[in-house]
Amino acid sequence: MNLLIPFVYLYDHDDPLFKEFTYGDVGTRAKKLKNSLKKGDYIFFHTSIGSKKYITAYYVIDRVLDTIEAIKDKNIMAKYKNPHLERRPSKHERYGGDVLVFGDPITSRTLDRPLLFDKVLARKLSLDIKFPKGRTETQAIGSATRAWRELTENDVDVLLSAIKLSELEGQPIETILSTDEVTEIIEKDIENYIEKNPSLIGESLTLMKRQLDTPVGRIDLLFEDKKGNLIVAELKLNKIGREAVNQLRRYMNWVKKETKKEVTGIIICKGVMPAFEEDIKKLKDIGVFCYGWQLKVYLWGEII
Repeated sequence: MNLLIPFVYLYDHDDPLFKEFTYGDVGTRAKKLKNSLKKGDYIFFHTSIGSKKYITAYYVIDRVLDTIEAIKDKNIMAKYKNPHLERRPSKHERYGGDVLVFGDPITSRTLDRPLLFDKVLARKLSLDIKFPKGRTETQAIGSATRAWRELTENDVDVLLSAIKLSELEGQPIETILSTDEVTEIIEKDIENYIEKNPSLIGESLTLMKRQLDTPVGRIDLLFEDKKGNLIVAELKLNKIGREAVNQLRRYMNWVKKETKKEVTGIIICKGVMPAFEEDIKKLKDIGVFCYGWQLKVYLWGEII
């Protein structure tokens, strides 16, 4: 059996825990997972990001275990951090149990580029989703997939093909860069650098989350300072304006609502558009850092 499962991002409850390809559930859903899933089956996970639906990950099933049994395995407890392993099962046992799904770490994937789940894709699947007048695509898809849906083998092939095509379309064309284009590196490089050197943007910062998916978008980096306050960091390759600030504020408001902590923001970018310089200077809870590059000319064979 293959499944399409919805989920909601919760700051303090990482499940599904995509970085380790685990997913836990309880009660009748746990019973269905345990009795119906077999090795090699697929689970596709979808959620709302902004005003649209996206498929963000899929697991190729390796095994399904009762959580109470998984807890007894020292190797599992040492390697995995799914919340179900921390909350000792009890009351759910008589309703179907508490189980943990393990995706194959080689073939399971978290998508770097989430797949848009729209009408075009929905109509290629066997789900028979209706799109009545007066309802948006997202509303219709959300209503039809609020509960788990079973997928056919053909559905799985359709989704895997759509993911592959989406990634191909999103790949930059390989080319030789001119001198002016050397600075146009990918955002992930800057993200990696800031993650390893957080002191560049603040004192005593600890990385809490990276690429945190939320209902309002994906947060690049989330730090905590020594006082327990949170800092949302957004990376932009180009010069910023009002749109980047508004985007960051949406992230900050969501984090503050979820954590009940003080939240500030940081934008790392190439600079500020001239028309917005005065507005940016007035920001009190958002700091702006600019990135740049140093060029070194050295003799061939010299160790740098």
